[in-house]
Amino acid sequence: MSDTPYDPAQLDAIRSEIDAIDAALLPAFIRRMEAAGRVADCKLAANVSVSRPGREHVILDRIRASVPPEFADDAERLYRTILAISCSRQRVRILSAKLGGRVALCGIKHCGKSRLGIALAKALGVPFFDTDELLEADAGKPVRALYREVGEARFRELEAETVRKFVASAPCPAVVALGGGVVSNPALAPDELRALGIIVWLDVPVPTAFERMAREGFPPFLADKSDPFGEFSRICDARRPVFRAAADAVLELPEVLPVEEAVDRLLFVLESKVISK
Repeated sequence: MSDTPYDPAQLDAIRSEIDAIDAALLPAFIRRMEAAGRVADCKLAANVSVSRPGREHVILDRIRASVPPEFADDAERLYRTILAISCSRQRVRILSAKLGGRVALCGIKHCGKSRLGIALAKALGVPFFDTDELLEADAGKPVRALYREVGEARFRELEAETVRKFVASAPCPAVVALGGGVVSNPALAPDELRALGIIVWLDVPVPTAFERMAREGFPPFLADKSDPFGEFSRICDARRPVFRAAADAVLELPEVLPVEEAVDRLLFVLESKVISK
């Protein structure tokens, strides 16, 4: 413990110094991000991907060598964050120029389609849609109530009608989260699914999705089952080959991630689809 007596005025002076340092850092950060945008334009013109691991290693080695050893780890962590933000901004710039059509997120119930879809749409500056919400608007009732009322066969027909209406009228580009059963809907032909755009399968562990679902209450197709987890696992196992066959790309999410990190990974996956090999 320090023997220096507490001095409020000294503390205020130090805080003012920190505020001044922050005021100087922010314009530099903005200039760096603007420069990253120009880098993205060059990569777009050259039709090359954003990721350059060798370049990142050079930068991090230089940073560690430029600071006292006691700050090296923290400085590297700071610059890893800056580099991640820079790469994401570059990918957004490239995707905004080359994407053109829609991005459709598919996967098992509660895999995070809406959460990631909303964040991706915000990053790209495009509208977000959810086929379950569109179906609810068409039917005038929640999807769970509709399912209980009309049964699965009729529900799938209504779902297919909603998807067709969306494809015919929704703007491009856009992001859309697909209901868990859309890609396995027998009322939808393969060409109708392809018309949705680039389909990305969010592959998450079944226990993770089940835990999220259990917090909100089981849907009708599980509510009366003696073993809801077993039934959900069976359904998911049956749909995995369908998701894999329908998807243009796969985003594996083996662990729960902050939404920003998950979106960064999604941007990386999408970039690989729009950059010509």
